Amino acid sequence: MIISLQQNLNIMPVNKDAMARYRIIDRMLADPNKDYTTAQIARAVSRECPQVTLRMIQKDIKALEDDFGKEMVRNSAGRGTVRYEDQSAPLFYQELTSDEEEILREVLRSLGQFEGLDNFTWLDLLKKKLDISEDSRQQPIISFSKNEGLQMPETLLGRLFTAISRKKVIRFTYTVFGGRPKEYTVYPYQLKQFNDRWFLLCTPVEDDIYPYSPDFIATFALDRMDAKFEYEENIPYIETPVDLKDRFDEVIGVTILKDKELEYIYFAVHPQFLPYIQTKYLHWSQIQLDESLSEEFKQRYPSLKDWTFFTIECRPNNELYARFASYSDSIVLVEPVEMREEMARRMIGSAENYSKFVDKL
Repeated sequence: MIISLQQNLNIMPVNKDAMARYRIIDRMLADPNKDYTTAQIARAVSRECPQVTLRMIQKDIKALEDDFGKEMVRNSAGRGTVRYEDQSAPLFYQELTSDEEEILREVLRSLGQFEGLDNFTWLDLLKKKLDISEDSRQQPIISFSKNEGLQMPETLLGRLFTAISRKKVIRFTYTVFGGRPKEYTVYPYQLKQFNDRWFLLCTPVEDDIYPYSPDFIATFALDRMDAKFEYEENIPYIETPVDLKDRFDEVIGVTILKDKELEYIYFAVHPQFLPYIQTKYLHWSQIQLDESLSEEFKQRYPSLKDWTFFTIECRPNNELYARFASYSDSIVLVEPVEMREEMARRMIGSAENYSKFVDKL
């Protein structure tokens, strides 16, 4: 019995047994979350197709490459894996139920309108499955903020997403502000956005200079990374023991300074600005002081007797100071004293810069 693949592929017909094998192989080569060796593919195929040999699977993969035009990426080192170069275009699309199709259509109608969201391979694949095209004339329903000045490579976010999901060690070139390019090899764990900028959270692999520290989480801005990075297949991936949510709940932004401990930070809010701060927290830990504790602070700072006092539990960093500075004279950081003095130095320096353009300040 002879069966043909999808008509739009314009390929030669194949027999029924080969078709069954191709479907399984095609699904595994297009899997964006895992790379497979030929032996793993052969074992998977043999569970559904009788009398399958490793040599047969090798020939099938070669046929997909030569006869059907599927370009492959082979890793000859390490485990010797193989996958499609373009995993968004498998030969066969998996069947969807009517309910699944309708749900995905609704999701993609919204997801496709998000500005600032990189178009991942899996998103392209879903759009192809559902035959969804983008209508450039339609106004977005939801819009993400995006810093157009950052020159982040278009595909980098999606490729890093894939590296994390596949649990791959990566090596990349990074350039700090005012510095020279330097290579880093890391265990990538998470992509995080802050202040219209994307960051990679990771732990560096041990090298000749620095030992491996499982509790250390480094942050790299994606716009400072080279567009290309490589998988280090010979280095086993190590999961982080750090709860990243808990770790970054301790700060505003993405900078965690080793020498800064958690602090109870107290600040006062001007009456006219109070409703805003009561609904838009400076930090998730924000609490308005109760009456007795608030009275203590008002006695300690009589010039703020009409203001309302709050506290947050947070590690100091530049992002925290910038957050306070963004509220200008509507918020006063009062304690700890050393943080108040640092805040005052920054605000005085800013005022001195502006005083050059103002006659009377």
